Amino acid sequence: MSKTTAKPDENPQSEEAKVIDYLRKNPEVLESYPGVFTALSIPHHGGEVASLVERQLKLLRSENRALKKKLSELVSIARENEELNQRFHRLSIELLSANQLHDVLAMVQDQVQTFFYTDYVRFKFLPGISDKKNRLSAHYLDQKSDIVDTIQPWLEQRKPVCGRLEDPVIRELFGVDIKVESCALVPLYHTSELGLLCLGSGSKERFNQDMGTIFLQQLGELVSTRIQGLLSA
Repeated sequence: MSKTTAKPDENPQSEEAKVIDYLRKNPEVLESYPGVFTALSIPHHGGEVASLVERQLKLLRSENRALKKKLSELVSIARENEELNQRFHRLSIELLSANQLHDVLAMVQDQVQTFFYTDYVRFKFLPGISDKKNRLSAHYLDQKSDIVDTIQPWLEQRKPVCGRLEDPVIRELFGVDIKVESCALVPLYHTSELGLLCLGSGSKERFNQDMGTIFLQQLGELVSTRIQGLLSA
């Protein structure tokens, strides 16, 4: 009896690759041969063997759970954004009806604290901002410290800055005895830089560098416009 030997140039791996490539291009083949399809099995790392159908069902269930979780997260984000939109709208109306600068500052501090679920809200204005009626005296940055030079790049970029700041900066913006683990600094500007609206939280996760800032930026623009109008009044 003669033996059939493989030719030297035959490569078993290439044959497997051909089969895999063929099945990928013609997935309906297995539907035409259900007996072959159900007979296929895949060994697990633990030694157990599962049919291809069982394996596919497990994968589908896993993907389904992941999709449900993602959908739930998207729904939660949509609800949060809708709530923010409603609060932003109410704040806009109240700002338009306020005719006194001190009322605007107090209103923003009170509502933004709830608006963005934060612990501390502070206004910090540049020392050169003119206020003939002396309404900003409690909110000026210390001209004798380095804080003005520190925040100047943030003001010039006119974009909110979120995350953890160094302790000296935290003390200058929020106070010596205030424990702030994360914060959002919202530039206030009109024709020129006015200062910062500072949001601080005792949670390290509340404000981070990867979070969206569109509402913060819109808030800064709205508040800046109203303050500028009342400063000149």
